[in-house]
Amino acid sequence: MRRRAAGISARGEWTQGLSETGVHGAAFAEVEVDVETGQVRPIKIVHVQDMGLPLNRLAVESQINGGVIQALGMALWEARVMDERLGMMLNPNFNDYKIPGSLEIPEIVAIIDDGDPREAVIGVGEPPVIATVGAVANAVFNASGARVRELPITPDKILEALEQRGRTS
Repeated sequence: MRRRAAGISARGEWTQGLSETGVHGAAFAEVEVDVETGQVRPIKIVHVQDMGLPLNRLAVESQINGGVIQALGMALWEARVMDERLGMMLNPNFNDYKIPGSLEIPEIVAIIDDGDPREAVIGVGEPPVIATVGAVANAVFNASGARVRELPITPDKILEALEQRGRTS
């Protein structure tokens, strides 16, 4: 079947009260840290999301998984390198800008809070990023004793934090 070049159009109506604000979530991370090399290996991330009425549970779980993966990249690998003088990004491609690949992604458990009584739709794509970044940072600290306060949490920063901790102990 061929479609007209003009495409398809549809018309809908806005229904007051179907959308809501106030998204909430919590994340828990388990990681392994090699304190000799500073390498971090994510093991498991659990994210609980309260987000109103889930219209499509599979799509919501996929959105949570995507946010968790984005957060892992932000927490552990993604480092934008800028030329301050020119204002240009020096690593604008995936050869030099690391994002999580399939081998870096741990087990992800996405839980939708069914106790949320709101019968309204709330966005869920990006909120998991916020909680998960903090959960990963805290998991690195719990696993190694290294508190890294600048993203991404790279091996050199972990080793430096461990060295600082050793000097102050």
